This record gives sequence, C-alpha cells and structure tokens, in this order.
Amino acid sequence: MSKAGDHHYVPQFHLGMWSGPSGQINQWGRIAYNNKLVCTPVTKAATAYVPGLYSPAHVNDEEAQQIETKLFGKIETAAKPVLEKLISHGPAKLSVQERYWWTIYLNASLLRVPHIVEMVTSSVQERIAQDLSQPIPEFDVAKGDAPENTLFEWASNHAPARVANSGLKVLVELIQSQKGVDRIVHLRWLVKDVSTGPRRLLLGDNPFERVGDLYKSRTTISMPLSPTHLFIASDAPDILEHFARMPACDVVKANNQSSLINAKKFVYGDEERDFIDAYLRRH
Repeated sequence: MSKAGDHHYVPQFHLGMWSGPSGQINQWGRIAYNNKLVCTPVTKAATAYVPGLYSPAHVNDEEAQQIETKLFGKIETAAKPVLEKLISHGPAKLSVQERYWWTIYLNASLLRVPHIVEMVTSSVQERIAQDLSQPIPEFDVAKGDAPENTLFEWASNHAPARVANSGLKVLVELIQSQKGVDRIVHLRWLVKDVSTGPRRLLLGDNPFERVGDLYKSRTTISMPLSPTHLFIASDAPDILEHFARMPACDVVKANNQSSLINAKKFVYGDEERDFIDAYLRRH
C-alpha cells in the first residue's frame, strides 16, 4: 500500500468473484501508445485502485483514510453478504436492512469511480472559488488589515482543508443521499442467472450501468454480481419480464458490450479477444 493508501474503486470482495482457481483475474486493457489489447493475470488487490483517491488534503495520516475505512469499509462489510445472498437466493429473500445496504452499495459504485470523483470535486471547488472571489462587503469590513483581497484568498490561506476538501464532502453526501437511496430501494429488483449460456459476464472498472434518468419512469440499472449472475432493477415490470425471458447468451452479450463501452481503463473476466477488441475504448 502506498503512503496515501491504495483506494479500490471496485471493491476487492466484488472483483474477487471473477478470480480463477489460482486467485488471479484476467484484466483486459490497452497499451497507451499503440492501443494493442493486452490480457494480464492480476490479483484482486493489484488492480482497480488509485492511491489516495478519497484522501482529504491538509490532514494527518489517520484522517486521510477516514472516508476509505469508515465510509467505504462499512458499506463493503455490509454489502458483501448481500451480494452472496442475491446470487444464492435472489432479491425476494433480502431483509429490509439488506436491501438498504445493497442500495447504498449501488449508489456508491456509481459515485466512487475516479472520473466521477474528479468531476464532483473539481466542479465543487470551481464553484467555491467563483462564489468566494466575488466582492463581499461583509468580508471587506471584517478583514481589517488582512492582505487578502477576497474571501477565497483568505480561506485558502487560513482554512485550506475546508476549501480543498469541500468536493469530497459533497461526494460523501451524495453517496448517502436520501433521494437517491429512496429511488433505488423502491425499484423492482431481479437477478438473472446466465450460467446456462456458453459465455460469462465481464465486470468493467465503471460497473454501475444505467439506462434513462434515474428519477424518471422506465429507468433501468444493472451490475454484474459474478460471471454468472446479473443484477437488474427497474420501475417498469415489462422491462424486468423482458430480461427474465431473454436467453442467457443474449443477456451476456448485451451486458458485455455495455461493460466494454463504459469501461474507462480495464474490464475483467473471460471473453473472446476479438469481441473485447471491438468494443473496449481506444486511447
């Protein structure tokens, strides 16, 4: 682990479902300079992480790990047995508490990936810089002999942690957002068993899939639980019935195409090389 902490944005317990007998996972990616497709065996601990991805700035080493350990650690500990129960018994057997924690896990899976973390934190900081750089008469009166010309300059000099970490604070609030939780928890849930088909599901490094606006009708979300089980949720019964009736091979093909298209860097699992090469993004 690096000094900043290797923060896994695809949790190891979930990624480990794709491990083979040797404990390794096939990681598919591209060489940056020539886009050559490469399959590399890796362990679940050696991929899908960014050092210090959720570490606040201007804090001590213990505080730097609080989001990773106290938020994501708690979510993952609660979600791991729920994933196993979804595979073995389906969503109908979940308790209210288990359904809640799986909802939190889904919402976190959407928001904790690097490109979303960057988008949220940078947009919040830009907004703060813009707002606090505007003329504020109250600040001009209160600052006295302070050399800073704007409240943003003053806050950057005297409260740098509050400014630098404002985006991460918003990210944590979004993960626990009551609006998002209420919407997902009240969708209809389905787990599709595709083990009868000849192909297996891939897991991408951007694993939460959504079709349509989450807060509008006929929204659909999905996430592979394992190489043989796909989680699907929607507010439209006919959409879930369609997935339930679909042949396993068609479900796997559609999901794998989507996982490859949406992946930012890597996909994990077993699939034909030509198929992956056709859909995995090029640099």
